Amino acid sequence: MSRILIVDDREENLYYLETLLISHGYQVDTASQGNEALEKARNTPPDMIVSDLLMPIMDGYTLLQQWKSDSRLSHIPFIIYTATYTEESDRELALDLGADAFILKSVEPEAFLKVLWQIQDQPHIAKPIATSPVGLDENTILKTYNQTLVRKLEEKSRQLEIANRALEKDIARREATEAALRVSVERFRLLAQATSDAAWDWDMLSDNRWWNDGFTQLFGHRRTNSQPDDAAWAALIHPDDREEVLAGRRLAISQNGNNHWSASYRFRCADGHWAQVEDRGHLIRDDNGTVIRMVGGMTDITNRITMEKQLHRAQRLEALGMLTGGVAHDFNNLLTVVMGNAQILEDSLHDHPDHQKLASMITEAAERGADLTHRLLAFARQQSLTPRAVNLNQLVLGIEPLLQRTLGSNIVITLELDSRLPAIYVDPSELEHALLNLCVNGRDAMPLGGSLTISTRAAQTSDSTELDLSRGQYVVLSITDTGTGIAPELVDRLFEPFFTSTEQGGGTGLGLAMVHGFINQSGGQISVHSKPGEGSTFLLYLPVSDQPPTPLPVDEKPSEKIGGNEWILLVEDDHLVRSVAKHQLESLGYQVITATDGQQALDLLREGNAVDLLFTDLRMPGMGGRQLAQLASEQCPYLKILFTTGFAGHDDEGDGLQDNTNLIRKPYHRAELAQYLRRVLTQQDNT
Repeated sequence: MSRILIVDDREENLYYLETLLISHGYQVDTASQGNEALEKARNTPPDMIVSDLLMPIMDGYTLLQQWKSDSRLSHIPFIIYTATYTEESDRELALDLGADAFILKSVEPEAFLKVLWQIQDQPHIAKPIATSPVGLDENTILKTYNQTLVRKLEEKSRQLEIANRALEKDIARREATEAALRVSVERFRLLAQATSDAAWDWDMLSDNRWWNDGFTQLFGHRRTNSQPDDAAWAALIHPDDREEVLAGRRLAISQNGNNHWSASYRFRCADGHWAQVEDRGHLIRDDNGTVIRMVGGMTDITNRITMEKQLHRAQRLEALGMLTGGVAHDFNNLLTVVMGNAQILEDSLHDHPDHQKLASMITEAAERGADLTHRLLAFARQQSLTPRAVNLNQLVLGIEPLLQRTLGSNIVITLELDSRLPAIYVDPSELEHALLNLCVNGRDAMPLGGSLTISTRAAQTSDSTELDLSRGQYVVLSITDTGTGIAPELVDRLFEPFFTSTEQGGGTGLGLAMVHGFINQSGGQISVHSKPGEGSTFLLYLPVSDQPPTPLPVDEKPSEKIGGNEWILLVEDDHLVRSVAKHQLESLGYQVITATDGQQALDLLREGNAVDLLFTDLRMPGMGGRQLAQLASEQCPYLKILFTTGFAGHDDEGDGLQDNTNLIRKPYHRAELAQYLRRVLTQQDNT
């Protein structure tokens, strides 16, 4: 909060500027002439000074000279604010003496504040007493200054003579003065009405408060014939905050010399909800130091606090996502070893069914670990996706029988599908997984049964939407249950990984995190609306495709297609993964040559080893799989290539492998490996 020193010998001018600046969040100190201003500034330097020119004892020009000559003060912006010195020569003299701005008192409040904001926002370099563009030296400036003073004094003398004669001849002068005062008061009222904040004026002698229209606009309270008193304001403060707010104000009032008060608290709006506000007030004291008046303003900071919380949450989730993506590769390599060896054991233990069952359990555990990794990568927005143009209604209708079987007979599923939907661009299998996850969550929220409504509609988002979406066309998939609802304090944590409101052992806490990550990675957004006892609605905003929908793929169970006499060059830097992969390839009937890195693989090819297919990891120290494949293809133009990786980040997408045609993800089953191998080996060359 900036502190401004106001210097003016007229009390009404000080009051007007003080009220204006306080209502816009500034701290204000005042002085009635230049000597007093210098003393205050040297004790406590302000951030800016606004000074009148025509003042007794020390005028504004003299104050400006001494200010710019003081090394402690010269860097502080100095603004001239005058109603008397209105000529161009007056302005040029002030700027030559080092003033940062020259403002006439006839200017509108908004224009006055704009000048302050412009000076405040710019990096400030001290303006010393300097020559003008035409080359005035210091003596010339002082001569000009003296001439200006003489001229203004003569002008003021003439004005006083005229005023005295007019006062003697016309008693209506008093009425004109009273009218000017009424204009000043009205100007203050108009200024308060112009601000978007709730400006207030509390007359402590009568205990009456005046509020501007911002009070109604921000909080919805309609003013009656009489303004609310202080007790009415206090009654609208949240009970948990009230005593602290009132105690802080009492302390500010009791401290003589403290003319400022501020507080942050919850304030009840007319519709019953609580707004978080910042309230600032300026205390006006009489000659005895007793506070007789307070003026200030209330600002609704609810949206600002909400945005700060959202930013903090986004940063926290981003950090978790980076950690997840970092460990995925190594974890998937380990799972490849566990799953591969478990399958080998299972094949070799036909005569030992008990031991074979143990091997099968290891395989199942490895598969669950792979699924866990998949969920973590989905949360981190680093999973491998295969998006395409999809008819959302067709997808929902296709998965409905599975939903009926999964949710049970005590859950009634209702579909409300808009037939005029455009196609969406999304990975259909992952969207089905997300939809199933949300429906299962809805079922769990209805232990005694209930209804689940799945609906689709088109939506047009704008810049004003509460969601973090670019402007454009979207399709909205909503899932509404009639369950127990979600407590407000839990809504913000729903999409955090490992957070669950169910009983211990009821879930991993990754389901909603996975859905959130997948939707964000797909270019959409997810939101939730819920109240305890009134059910919940999850809204999935999905991007529209510019292509017509393609038929949904039919899942086929992979089968082990045994190879013939093909030779495979296996390149893997992890010795455990390399050993397991070699055994699996050989068990499928292939001849295998192994290499630990890209350079060794190239050397084997140069030695004349006949190879039909290169099976290489993408991420290896030194030479990566993509570079190896390029160099190997130059040596062997007809060489088939199959990539593998335990990583699911954007590096793979940058390699142009997002379609998964020649890429198998770790961990993989032997049957899946067999399928990929035959697919690649039987591909027709495009050369």
